[in-house]
Amino acid sequence: MKLLFRNLFKDLLTYGTCDIILKAAIFITLPLYTRIFTPEDYGIWSFVVTAVGLLGAILILGGDSAYARFFFESKSEEEKQLVTSTWFGFLALWSVVMIGLCTPLIGLFSLWSFGTSRYALLFTLTLLAAPLTLINTMCGQALRNRFQARLFAIMNVVTTLLSVGFSLFGAVVLELGLTGVLGGALFAALVILPVRLWTVRDLLRPVFSWRALRNLLAFGVPLVPSSLAYWVFAGSDRILLGKLSTLEQVGLYSVANQVTGVLGLFNGALGQAWSPHAVRLYEEQRESAPAVFGRVMTYILAGFGFLSVGITTFAREALMVLSTPTFYTARLAIGPLALAFVAYASIQVTAAGISLTKKTHYFALFSWAAALFNVGVNMLLIPIWGMMAASFTTLAAYLFLTVAYLIVSQKLWPVAYEKRRALVVVGLTFLFTLAAPILPSLSLIFSVIVKFFYCLAFVGLLFLLRGLDEREWGALLAFMRGRFGLSRAV
Repeated sequence: MKLLFRNLFKDLLTYGTCDIILKAAIFITLPLYTRIFTPEDYGIWSFVVTAVGLLGAILILGGDSAYARFFFESKSEEEKQLVTSTWFGFLALWSVVMIGLCTPLIGLFSLWSFGTSRYALLFTLTLLAAPLTLINTMCGQALRNRFQARLFAIMNVVTTLLSVGFSLFGAVVLELGLTGVLGGALFAALVILPVRLWTVRDLLRPVFSWRALRNLLAFGVPLVPSSLAYWVFAGSDRILLGKLSTLEQVGLYSVANQVTGVLGLFNGALGQAWSPHAVRLYEEQRESAPAVFGRVMTYILAGFGFLSVGITTFAREALMVLSTPTFYTARLAIGPLALAFVAYASIQVTAAGISLTKKTHYFALFSWAAALFNVGVNMLLIPIWGMMAASFTTLAAYLFLTVAYLIVSQKLWPVAYEKRRALVVVGLTFLFTLAAPILPSLSLIFSVIVKFFYCLAFVGLLFLLRGLDEREWGALLAFMRGRFGLSRAV
């Protein structure tokens, strides 16, 4: 178990460092874009990207999960090459055909979305980037499957820097506004694609298997309704805000999502690091796996709980640095969205039994239940409370989802959860996150000091109430000694 956690933490550190660099690059653009664009511009940008994201959920066909599952079932290098080549070739053809069918409808969709066809070019640029992004994503999944975390991280950093650079060039230097931003992202995806394919060239061969494709589709296609449902309650709130409230509310809500995107950064790193280890652990160490999954769940809740408290506590200061006063009210939506990310991160474990036993139809069932709940409540409450309704509804949807997954997964493949520790962590996380906005408003220096001790109190209570204990300190120090050569006196 110690070796597993050491390798997992090493991969998590690699992916996390990569994602921190990526988020830093994106955050660099936030002060620039909030000065170039109005909240309404932000709303249009977010609306377009979110709407096209629906197509992305269809294009991938559950591809990342399906590919990982059958890659690890392959016993030889030839079988892995067959699975990879079959899946990559099919997805490339499928995505190009789908984009070709959707392109003639762009003008009509722009008219429905904004009452004018003048934004059709924005939809077109985002749509054309979709198949390129899909294949780039699958190349990254291949690197993850082979535990090439460092190369995966390097490729993601290069991709993001290219996207940010070209987007800024288009928006600022060429003065093309949102067209420059989305055009730059498209060009970056095109430039990096040959490099991505080169990194997995030894897995690509001129071979194809209908049997492998049927198995991949049988696993992945049931995930499509789930992906669509995720889009509904992760992205439809911006669509509904735009139709039932104002584009200004969409813009503010989008900025709140960007700030809480720090948690998404760590959740992405967690998924990238944990998923391959989880599948291999299940396949090779079936008896000890439930206890490991339970311990990982405790760590996920504690780590993301700390991030939730921290980002909510310092939301006002973050917005002061990253935006202008017109965006400061976005801080009100940050707390619920941060808690939603905690619930979302826990799905890495609560859904394990469903995924590992290949009962993927449960994903569609529960995710659509959560999506319909999300849309229904948003339609009722967004006209009254705007972005606050959207943020709390997002939290409720993710809470329902992780609890539903947990109940079913425990029947399929029980995980040995550390119940008392997990409940302590969850309770403190909700208490400190929801209470953070009522902290007194002081001068900047005193405010930072008070908020620092507020976060410190959260950590202290985690240990005082035994949500965490000496095992975590011991494991962390052991890793630091092995990683950085620290002495035992540390």
